Amino acid sequence: MMVCVFRQFRISHNKKEIPRMVRMIALIRVNNLADFNHYREHGPATLEPYGGELLFRAEKPMTLDDENGFCDFSQIVLFWFSTATAVTDCYESDAYHDILELRSSAGTFTIIGVDLDLNCA
Repeated sequence: MMVCVFRQFRISHNKKEIPRMVRMIALIRVNNLADFNHYREHGPATLEPYGGELLFRAEKPMTLDDENGFCDFSQIVLFWFSTATAVTDCYESDAYHDILELRSSAGTFTIIGVDLDLNCA
């Protein structure tokens, strides 16, 4: 059973209201901190053309349950976009593909897109 509480509420961030939008979640295992920091420097430039924004980044998140084997990641990052198309366009963009080699040396990533308006009744 999935319970979605985000549909009924809006999230406040930096004193502005963020409307419900598509979220992209990255679960990251950092393998090379220098490469990861370099990769992070390029992130905002790949998001901006598609209206994407980093909502928050957490280091050493606390895993409460892990039946799918996702634990042992060192960071979680949450992004938002206005549409699902913007998420896929950003992910498939030349700018993002130009840094994939750097990403692969930086760590391992699980990236998930969630359209809250489609997934919550």
